[in-house]
Amino acid sequence: MAMNLFKKMNLSVRFAISITVLLGAFGLGIALLIRSLTNVELLLEQESARHIQELSSSSAISREIFLLSSRVQLLEQKFLYDEEILSEESFNIDEQLQRIRSLSDDDSFLLKMNNFIVDFHRFLGNSVTLNRILKELSQIDKRLGNEIDQLDFALASTSVTQLVANPDSDFRNDLEIMHQIRESYLSVGKMAASVRSSITPDTEQVVIIKVLKELNILEMHLNNMPKLSAAVEQSSNAILNTIKRYRISLRKMTANLNQRWLVMSALVSTQSSLIGYVESTEANVQSSAMRLSTDLREDLNDMRIWMLATGVISLIVGILLILFMVRQNITKPLARLQRSFKEIEGYNFDHPVELNRSDEWNVIENAFNRMASRLKKTYHDLDNERSKLHKLAHHDPLTGLANRLLIHKNIDTAIATAEQFNHRFALLYLDIDHFKTINDSMGHSAGDKLLQEVSQKLCNLVGKTDTVSRLGGDEFMVLARSIKTTEQANMLAKQINEELGQPFTIDNQTVFVGGSVGVCLYPEHGEDSETLIRNADTAMYHAKRFGRDHHRLYHDSMTFEAHNLMSKSSGLKKALRNQELFVQYQPQYDSFTGEIYGAEALVRWNHPEKGVLLPGEFLDVAEQTGAIVDIDNYVFDIVFNDLISLHSQNLVPSNFSLSVNFSGRKLLSENLLDHLKKCHDQAPEVASSIILELTERDMLTKLDQCEGFINQIKQFGFKVAVDDFGTGYSSLAILKHLPVDILKLDRSFISGLGFNTADYVIVDSILTIARGLQLSAIAEGVETSQQLEVLKTLGCEIAQGYYLSYPISLNELKTIIAEKSPSD
Repeated sequence: MAMNLFKKMNLSVRFAISITVLLGAFGLGIALLIRSLTNVELLLEQESARHIQELSSSSAISREIFLLSSRVQLLEQKFLYDEEILSEESFNIDEQLQRIRSLSDDDSFLLKMNNFIVDFHRFLGNSVTLNRILKELSQIDKRLGNEIDQLDFALASTSVTQLVANPDSDFRNDLEIMHQIRESYLSVGKMAASVRSSITPDTEQVVIIKVLKELNILEMHLNNMPKLSAAVEQSSNAILNTIKRYRISLRKMTANLNQRWLVMSALVSTQSSLIGYVESTEANVQSSAMRLSTDLREDLNDMRIWMLATGVISLIVGILLILFMVRQNITKPLARLQRSFKEIEGYNFDHPVELNRSDEWNVIENAFNRMASRLKKTYHDLDNERSKLHKLAHHDPLTGLANRLLIHKNIDTAIATAEQFNHRFALLYLDIDHFKTINDSMGHSAGDKLLQEVSQKLCNLVGKTDTVSRLGGDEFMVLARSIKTTEQANMLAKQINEELGQPFTIDNQTVFVGGSVGVCLYPEHGEDSETLIRNADTAMYHAKRFGRDHHRLYHDSMTFEAHNLMSKSSGLKKALRNQELFVQYQPQYDSFTGEIYGAEALVRWNHPEKGVLLPGEFLDVAEQTGAIVDIDNYVFDIVFNDLISLHSQNLVPSNFSLSVNFSGRKLLSENLLDHLKKCHDQAPEVASSIILELTERDMLTKLDQCEGFINQIKQFGFKVAVDDFGTGYSSLAILKHLPVDILKLDRSFISGLGFNTADYVIVDSILTIARGLQLSAIAEGVETSQQLEVLKTLGCEIAQGYYLSYPISLNELKTIIAEKSPSD
């Protein structure tokens, strides 16, 4: 019955009962531990109190004796200097001795302490006597010094008197003796003072003997001095009496010092005995503490045995109880769940778990079976989504063609197959020409439809084993496994050009595009996918550069040209930093009078290796890399400063102007207006003499935006000219919408004047339009006298070209201005 009741309990109640039993076993062990600890605590308190008392007493005595030793040593150093300090310190030491004596009632300690006190009083008495002897000796030394001064005075007086009576008298011997007396006196005083610093009896005796010897020398010098007068004799006798007293004091000092060393020896002996006794007492206390520690260690070992036995028994019981609980309530259900999980891992969802329990495991069983059912449905949905995602990951969603990822994989596979079987294949890189124009004019929806039709046509052209891929935007790639020869590759590229050249109908509108195709073959043009794609891309850009709607087969020179492009790009940046670019000016003349009208600034590159490069050799690279804006800024600043210089020197008339070319990027750059405003504020008269030349192509890029920019440019005084007029797509639209000042006729129209009727009519028409719109016109590229005469006939007032002048330096321009200016 109890077993059935236990099974009906939930897991928390079962584990609570098990833990209660386990805690009961531990409680019994803890009770035994507390009892043992109580006994140890009582013993420890009793022994600790006794040892603490003994250690406290010994520690206090040791501390006081240490302080006493320090003060006695200090007293030994001080007693020779001040009797008052000696008395005060002696009193304090005696008081301390009595305090140490009261710290213990041990008979042996009291006996040793009494002996130390007696010896200390003997030492104190000896120190007082010695101090008085030293004072007496100091007084005698001082008196001796005074008497020597009197003798010196008496000798000097007598010498002066006799010298007056007898100028030939010689007193140098007497003065020498007097000098030796003083030296002996000083030596006596110095050695007598050193007795205080002697640290051994032998040292003191040696010093005293030296003092006596020096006194004998002093007495001998006195006896050698002649008695020139009664005063000299009287002073000599006084000094001899003082020397006798000096010797008596030294003998008393010798006796006292001998006695002092005996007293000091006895004091040190009793002090050592006292300290030894205290150390012995401390050693006994420590020994007793060691015995106590040994007893405690034995008691603790017994307690550990009890604790170990109790702990082991409790641990065994607890482990057995927990193992039983874990096995019944955790291990078995988990084993069944594990088998069911393995079934699910094998995608077998049709075997539900059965635990047959009524506790928390019943909830887990139901949840697991529901999860298995949902997983079955989820895995089925995931399989469907996986196939969809695989298609999305490897195909373009707009055209359904292979994307960049899939074509790269296919190229790698084709390379591996071709390498294994020694096959060849072709790779074509395609870009749709004029796609951006259609996308911008007709909208992105029309652009998407065009891409879909292009994709369909490409798929119809290739073989079944070939792959057409859209890389993004308007770029496509064809992996042609069926192509084995160069002729076949060129033929496929030609078919693509022809097919894309056909009209497309998009939203009921007919549009025309083309395709630039780059072709390369494996393995001639690359042995890995990266090289093949890069070379096909390079060939495609060459096709686009040479007229579009063409195809080009890759060759190594194309890569050289690409590298050359990069070299020029980096070289241009370096040229700007090193100021390798410079400006030349091509003068512009009045066609009828021959007077100079202005000049056009033309940039040159003084290349450190290739010499002087003309604009056509590097401006295309600057356009492609974006360096053209920096070049425009660089050239404009040079022209502006040169024109300031010409105006400041009064070399040019008021209507003289300099033209400078601006690119489309510069025209639409954010800081253009700020730059021009700054120049206008610096020199307004110079700004009104500068003509900014812009090409039709750059203006047409963003016509509305250009109109606003040009209006603001003209507010700063600058003039605007349309360069290469007549070569763009919408020349008349420019004249209608943009407020320009000057039209520059392109050299392609000027070159045919005199023999080409069409050029004559075009130039005449442009000049008529310019006159009608009140615009100035400048003819470029005048290279013959016949062309100049025709321009005069047509009424073109301004011309420039090699026939009139080659581009020249600023200094040469100044010379021509001086010769050809209207003022002349």
